[in-house]
Amino acid sequence: MQPSEHQLMLLALVSGGFALLGALAGTLVTGVFNLRAKRNEYVNDYYKTVIQRRIGAYEALESVIVSFRTCVMDDDGKPYHLPFSGEDSQKGVFVPLHAAMSQGLWLNDGAFEKTSELNRLLFSLPANKEEAINFGKKHYYTVIAELRDALECILAADMLEMHNVEGFLARRKNRRWGFRAVRL
Repeated sequence: MQPSEHQLMLLALVSGGFALLGALAGTLVTGVFNLRAKRNEYVNDYYKTVIQRRIGAYEALESVIVSFRTCVMDDDGKPYHLPFSGEDSQKGVFVPLHAAMSQGLWLNDGAFEKTSELNRLLFSLPANKEEAINFGKKHYYTVIAELRDALECILAADMLEMHNVEGFLARRKNRRWGFRAVRL
């Protein structure tokens, strides 16, 4: 028996309906996957930016650490750190420190706190070159060396966790921000 025209029309409509539903479902699934891929791409780009900013902050901090790792021996045989030796010791001390402190948002809490402690200590740095050198000698083995060593350890440990952007950002939510003055 041959199908009637009405049955053929109904078969064509049903087939067309299934084809249309299949196309819509495919478009919907493809769209969802594309949106998800774009969102993941955005998140990855954002994380790359955060990591690049953090690396820049740690490079500035490394500059501070290196400057306080290098020492000069005075005529009296007492060492002091290189930043205290220049004609303008305050500039030698505060320019790299300012670079690190200005990127404090990207440092972990320990690095930020130790850098702030160093900043507070150096606030009492005399402007006179000889007095600055004496200040450097006085604090050579004590506070400055301890802060520098602590910063080195924090920097090394944080490099292992640099990829954990979500953890870093979660800790940022809980950070207490206070005004930290830096002398230029």
